[in-house]
Amino acid sequence: MALFDRTARHLARGPAVLFPADPADAMAEAVLRYDPAADVDGDRFVFRNDVQLHGPVELTPDAARHAGLPAGLTTGYYASIVESGTGRSRPDSLKWQDAERLIRGLAARLGGTVHDERPMDLRLRAVVYSGDASLPAERVTGVLQPYVESGDLVIEEDTNVPDAYYLITKQESVFFVAYWPPRVSRSRLALPPPALGDLAAKEPCRWDLRTRFPVATAARETCLRLGEAALALAGHADGTVIDTYGFPVDRPEDLLPR
Repeated sequence: MALFDRTARHLARGPAVLFPADPADAMAEAVLRYDPAADVDGDRFVFRNDVQLHGPVELTPDAARHAGLPAGLTTGYYASIVESGTGRSRPDSLKWQDAERLIRGLAARLGGTVHDERPMDLRLRAVVYSGDASLPAERVTGVLQPYVESGDLVIEEDTNVPDAYYLITKQESVFFVAYWPPRVSRSRLALPPPALGDLAAKEPCRWDLRTRFPVATAARETCLRLGEAALALAGHADGTVIDTYGFPVDRPEDLLPR
């Protein structure tokens, strides 16, 4: 994708990720990790969650200065969304959250600088998606127990959502688990991420391994333990692990702050 003649105002509005040089090949690889079915439409990548990534945008020193952007950065990409019309589209607020997480995920993976006027309080998490909802809660407990040092995991049913449950301990643990059955993935408020590829359209169930730690500063031991636990569960459930930003996780180190 060639450079395009655009002004720095798009980057200044954000959410945007800026680089000292265009990471063209690495960007293309990261985009396909985020959405294997991503399409290219002119100067933008188009994703299945109604998020678009524009760029690369050339950034001259004068343009950066006038836009109030950091010096020494020559290339940027910015995200936008497809606005909702009539019908049952997802709320625009959720699309913007996806766009902002995408930008932060690209910055983490490619060594970029985030520019966004909307701060996000992102917590370290790993979500295991699976097309097989037959794994009993007791077996899930057995898989995850070795990664929990704060006592025995206890199954607590969700009284509002049939078949949903939580795995908790009496003392605070590094993470706790929320399980959501397949039908929840039909909700426009909780659509599966594009990174799942074909699995996203098959109403997968999911186990959400959540922590209270900011994703950008979480301790190495915490990240690795969460990654090991999520990948162990994915191995038993024939599932896929997705990180806080919406990218797939192949190894525990993928969750480390970068």
